[in-house]
Parts: sequence; structure tokens; C-alpha cells
Amino acid sequence: PMFLSGREHQLLQRCVAVLNEDLHEQAMREQLGPVLLDLLRADQLASYAWDAAQRRFVNRVAIHMEGANLDRYESWFMFRDPITFELQKRRHATLVSEVMPRRELLKTEFFNDFLARDGLHWGINLHAFDGASPLADLRVWRARHRREFEPRDKQLLDLLEPAFVGAM
Repeated sequence: PMFLSGREHQLLQRCVAVLNEDLHEQAMREQLGPVLLDLLRADQLASYAWDAAQRRFVNRVAIHMEGANLDRYESWFMFRDPITFELQKRRHATLVSEVMPRRELLKTEFFNDFLARDGLHWGINLHAFDGASPLADLRVWRARHRREFEPRDKQLLDLLEPAFVGAM
């Protein structure tokens, strides 16, 4: 069993409360983001819905990331992203380092010309699915001076996954 501090328990409850509100998916992700950053002791968040018809990520929600940098992601890096589709295949909370070793990631154009610009160094993703269909994701990052996410961070995200799927 996972031990939660009182604060973590409160934040987890707030996440679940947001996910259970009757909100449009964009508003839900906007309200969830800051609480999730606090819960996971993280610095940045990006979240996208998946548009199956266009085969691309849409309806961005971002916290502590530059809009112009994300515009470049959507027009260029999304199609050259070496990690996100691998993370999506996992269908549960996954550390970026589980799909690409950090030393390899640090050598990529994706890291140097996109992630590092907003100070994104340690990542964890959760991709929500309805059956075989991707719905949306939560991409949570920590700055370089922080530490890698831990197994308990994955457990916390996985706990939220059913409610996130339901809210989408």
C-alpha cells in the first residue's frame, strides 16, 4: 500500500474532484494541471487531446511553457518527437527515461531545440484511452535541478487514470 502525506491526500482528492466536475475537456485539463503539478512536485505540464481524424495532438493546455515553443512543437516537433508515441503505446503512467535513456534524449534535436527551451528535463506521461482509441494525455515535467520521477509518482498518475478517462 502507498502511504500518502496529508497534503498529498488533499491534492489527490482535489484532482479527483476536478475530474468528476461536469466540465468541457479543455476546462477540466486547465483546472487539473496546477493541482497535478503540486501533487507531483513538478514544474511544467502540457496536455493534448488526440484527434484521430487528423492523426495529431490538438487543444493544448500548458503550464509554465512558452506558447511560441509549443507552436513549434505542433508544426514541426510533433512529427519528429522520439518519445511521445512510444509513451502513448504504454497506456499507463511512464517515465520518459523508460522509453529513451536520458543520455540518448539529451543528444536529440527534440530535447535541445524544444524541451530544453522551457527547462523540461525529467518527464512522466499518462495517455488516456477509450478501448483502443487514444483520448488525451498528461505530460508532466521537472526542471533540471530536480530529480527524476519515482515509482510512486507513476502510481499516483495511474490512480487518476480511470477518472481522467471518464472526464474525457
